[in-house]
Amino acid sequence: MSDEIRLPPPGEEPNYEGLPILEQIRLLQEWAPLIGYGQRFLSVADPYARAMIVGEALVWLAAKTSTKLDDDLSRHVSSMLGTKEGEAFVRWAVGAAEVPQ
Repeated sequence: MSDEIRLPPPGEEPNYEGLPILEQIRLLQEWAPLIGYGQRFLSVADPYARAMIVGEALVWLAAKTSTKLDDDLSRHVSSMLGTKEGEAFVRWAVGAAEVPQ
């Protein structure tokens, strides 16, 4: 078993057919935190709270790569969101994007 997950080329769906059950369980365990972020995201209605969850998920995902740039960028974005200005920005962006009913 390889520790590295091989992604399909862009535009192609991954094919997990025939993947041994132990490998499937390992993948589920490895990526389970992402499911947790999704559950937390769906459980709150506040756009700012959702943005904070997305920021945490971005930091977690960036740590899964070997690229330092995405680690730094996700950490900075997440830190910025945690400030008063970040909250104001998120609330402004959501308000600006909402379609009047």
